[in-house]
Amino acid sequence: MKTIQFANVEDQYRRYAGELRATDVQKLGEWVKGQPHLPPVTELELILFLHSNYYDLEAAQRTIECYYTFRTSCKNLFGNRNLDKDAILMAMDVLALMCVDIQLWEEGCNNGSILIIDMDGIHLGHLPKLGIFTLKDLLYFIQEGLPIRLKGLHLANVVPFIDRIMTMIRPFMKKELLEMLHLHTKMHTLFPYIPQHLLPSDYGGMAQSRKLLRDNLYNYTISCGDHLARYDQDKRVVESKRLAKPRTMGNFFGLL
Repeated sequence: MKTIQFANVEDQYRRYAGELRATDVQKLGEWVKGQPHLPPVTELELILFLHSNYYDLEAAQRTIECYYTFRTSCKNLFGNRNLDKDAILMAMDVLALMCVDIQLWEEGCNNGSILIIDMDGIHLGHLPKLGIFTLKDLLYFIQEGLPIRLKGLHLANVVPFIDRIMTMIRPFMKKELLEMLHLHTKMHTLFPYIPQHLLPSDYGGMAQSRKLLRDNLYNYTISCGDHLARYDQDKRVVESKRLAKPRTMGNFFGLL
C-alpha cells in the first residue's frame, strides 16, 4: 500500500500570500476545538476549508460541519470504503469521491475545479436503476460539504432522454450549480471551457485516453486504501457530544 504525500502547509501560505492568513487558520482551528463532536482537523484541512470558501470564516465553519457530519452519517457514499473488497469497484461514485480526497490532500488548494460527467453508455433502461437518494446525497455533498471552488459542471455525450434525468436531479441542485451546468452532445463544445491539452485524447484533447487516465487514477486510489480506511475511522463525528440537536440523515438537510 502507498502512503499519501500531503501538500506542504508552508507552500500553501506562500502560494496564497495576502489572502490566506495564519491568524484566520488559527481562529478556525480554535472554533473546531470548541465543537466536542467534531474530529481533529489538521492545519492543511483548515486551509482547504478556508480557501474553498474564499476565506469566509463562517462559511468555512458550515462546510466543516457538513463535511464531517455527512461523511459519518451518509452510508450511501461513505458507509463502505474498504478497498480490499472487489465490490467497491462497482460503486464508482464512492471511488470517485476517494480520488477527490487524495487530490485535495496531495495538491492542496486550487483556484477552481471543473467536474465532467460522461454519459456515454447510459441507456433509457438505466433510469429506473438510478439511485435517486444516492444522487441527492452526492449533489448535496458536492454543493455544501466538498472543500473545492467548483467552477463548472459538464455533462458530456448527453443522451436524448437528458430531460428525464434533469427532472430527477433538478430539485437537488441550487441555482448556482444550475447556472454552471453545461450539456455537450459533441466533445469540441468543451474546448471553450477547458483547455484542449488537458482533455483526454478520445475527447479530442491532447492528454492520454480517458480509460488510461481513469485506470491510473483508480489504481493509485486503491493502493492508498489503508490510509483512506484509517481516515474514515479517525474523522467521524460523535453525535452524543454535539452541543446542539444530534444530526442524522433524516434531519440532515436542515443543517445549513
